[in-house]
Amino acid sequence: MSGKKGLGRLYDRLTPEERFRLDVLALARGDEEESERLTATCPRRDYTMYDWGFVGRWAASWDLAMLAHVDVVRRLDKIKMIGAFRDMFPYLSTIRQNEVHCAYFDGHMAGSRHAWKWSGKTGEPLGWEADEEEAERNADPTIDEDLRKWEGDEMYARLEETLEEMERQLLREALTAWSGFAGFCEQEIGLGAEELAVAFGRPFAEGVRDLEELSARHEVEADAEGVEEYLAITTEAWRRVIGSA
Repeated sequence: MSGKKGLGRLYDRLTPEERFRLDVLALARGDEEESERLTATCPRRDYTMYDWGFVGRWAASWDLAMLAHVDVVRRLDKIKMIGAFRDMFPYLSTIRQNEVHCAYFDGHMAGSRHAWKWSGKTGEPLGWEADEEEAERNADPTIDEDLRKWEGDEMYARLEETLEEMERQLLREALTAWSGFAGFCEQEIGLGAEELAVAFGRPFAEGVRDLEELSARHEVEADAEGVEEYLAITTEAWRRVIGSA
């Protein structure tokens, strides 16, 4: 007896979970014939349910709202990470300043001693005497100017510009997704996106408020082409579900 004939006698004993897994495996290995047998022998049931025109809209709007929520929140989370990193700037600046001072004075001392020795002189070079008062009197007058030059915050200014641009890009992407979803809600559902956000849960609504506040603060606008693309995708998905009602 072949393996398939033996298995055929067991089709009616498969649980829905087993039938599902076997069907996936059959399609994965390209065995469409086996997949058709698994589907054809699946028991049929009669169900009573709420009108699909109603529950289908709830299901589809929930799925699309969650996708929009993820598109917005995951970018807001990245913006929060950028804010946390920016809060570290004062500490990083202090550490960098200390490192610059140590490196500068070590180099200055080594250079002074080297030049002092090669000039045939003995003892400590000027400005590096053991007596602190004498060393201060003979200190190189250019030290303060050099330190100010090397302590410049140009690096942090450039980093801040980069972070600002990253924030603006993330906000633009999030606002584009939200605007596309809002256009879909108005066009296809006949409701405001804010109303759906509140209906589906406070975190979603709070995330949208954060997005709108940040976008206004940074004067960021949605990408018009991206909004139309998002609107088209959500509309197509919605009509596929509703069309089956």
